[in-house]
Amino acid sequence: MRDREEMKMGLALDTPAAAEFCIDSSGHGADARTHGGAVIRIKNFSKAYPGVQALDSFDLDINRGEIHALLGQNGAGKSTLIKMLSGADRPDSGTLSIDGVEVKFRSPQDAQRSGIFTIFQELSLVPELSVAENIFIADLPKRKSGTIDWRRLRLEASKAMDWLGFAVDVDSRVSRLSVAQKQGVELAKALHHQAKVVLLDEPSAALPQPDVERLFKVLRALKARGLALVYISHRLEEVQELCGIATVLRDGKKVGTWTVADTQPTDLVRAMIGRDLSSSLIGAAAVGAKKPRLGSGGDGTVVFSVKGLCDESTLHGLSFELHRGEVLGITGLIGNGQTELAACIFGASERVAGELSVGGEPVRIRTPGDAIKAGIGLLPEERKTQGLVLHMSIESNITMASHPAFSRFMVLDHGKEKKVVDEMVSALRVRTPSARQPVASLSGGNQQKVVLAKWLVSKCGILIFAEPTRGVDIGAKEEIYHLIGDFVRGGGSVILISSEMHEAMACDRVLVMSRGRFVGELDYEDIDVHAEAILNLCCQ
Repeated sequence: MRDREEMKMGLALDTPAAAEFCIDSSGHGADARTHGGAVIRIKNFSKAYPGVQALDSFDLDINRGEIHALLGQNGAGKSTLIKMLSGADRPDSGTLSIDGVEVKFRSPQDAQRSGIFTIFQELSLVPELSVAENIFIADLPKRKSGTIDWRRLRLEASKAMDWLGFAVDVDSRVSRLSVAQKQGVELAKALHHQAKVVLLDEPSAALPQPDVERLFKVLRALKARGLALVYISHRLEEVQELCGIATVLRDGKKVGTWTVADTQPTDLVRAMIGRDLSSSLIGAAAVGAKKPRLGSGGDGTVVFSVKGLCDESTLHGLSFELHRGEVLGITGLIGNGQTELAACIFGASERVAGELSVGGEPVRIRTPGDAIKAGIGLLPEERKTQGLVLHMSIESNITMASHPAFSRFMVLDHGKEKKVVDEMVSALRVRTPSARQPVASLSGGNQQKVVLAKWLVSKCGILIFAEPTRGVDIGAKEEIYHLIGDFVRGGGSVILISSEMHEAMACDRVLVMSRGRFVGELDYEDIDVHAEAILNLCCQ
């Protein structure tokens, strides 16, 4: 019974049935069991964009049967390298060889024909087509009459998805699948087209922990079958658990390549940042030297309270208090109501019951505008679509919630606006040549700083951070943590909603959510260095 359940959940990837599926579901192509040796060899790759040397004389070998981590801060050159390998862009100089043969890509289709497939965070599937149609999208099987062989299409697609351990109906529209299932379809598509190399860009970023574990099991199975996997992640704990080799980039250059098992986490952090972080929040947590802390406990004064909050489907009678100067963590496995809670408090989604109070006074928050008037700001989980207007300038994004402060008689004081924005850009160390640049030009970490600057300029005293460091590099994470600390030390209060255990355990107090309810509360002193107390509550 247990074996059947494991197969159903995609965990039994080492069974004889799985072994029979030889990467290409049609049974053709190179021997998938071939291991060792460089399948990709990059020599002297260089790429410059206006004002930026994105890659500089970069060399790298990627071997068969290995999971190779690619690490570095935002802007280090990882994305540029992936663009070169996936055929989306071309290097200014240098050579790329696959199985010893030099190749030049003019399009992503060239890369795929050579066996290189890329799975981006924003998946490239066609939502309204079925699973089977997406897998075979470039070569739908035909009968002799020229019509599509739907029976074979479904059979081969089912075989591919079963081997990967995803029990999905291949006739289902991709739009109805979970993120993890969509990733499975992307992998099945790559394997059907005889992939030699799969590039994975932050594949675990939007996955709950059970799906992360399943993804890792799938990737290990692919490694065992001889594929080369390039894994990009900002999560060092994932790299240590999954990857055998790690290459670090910094400022477009290769810092070095390490065997992960023989390397300390702080060595990789130091290589990425270019300085020692052993005394920092991240560095201390990485070596287990001490439990980091973002806040200082607060002064006990209640500045915000929630009583009996419910929405139409997910949230059930939530109540809590937030104190001045406190960092209150709200955590749980992804999908247990944390995102909905942030939206409900901020007036971005409707609540059907519950009372909110700011400074002891009841407030009616039905829209984000009401929340801003009450002194509450939200740094949303989806900053690009919910927190920023990407085509607008950095300056306009920073001041969009504070126009009355820069206006007199309905006329905007551009001089005052520029002065405040430039001061904020400098204080938060937003890396940009000008605040007049489009915010879309910034890295993820710098975009997050712009969202924070918007609320600091608006004088909000309560900030809700929803997954504040998702998709940002280690250096940017460290800066965001310090900015949170500075904000609460200045008298502000923070609700930090995070599925990252190392962030939750650094809060002054933590509320754990499961199925839309709070299942436990822990003070900082009650949380062990490995966050086992939080994890135990998450599983209730």
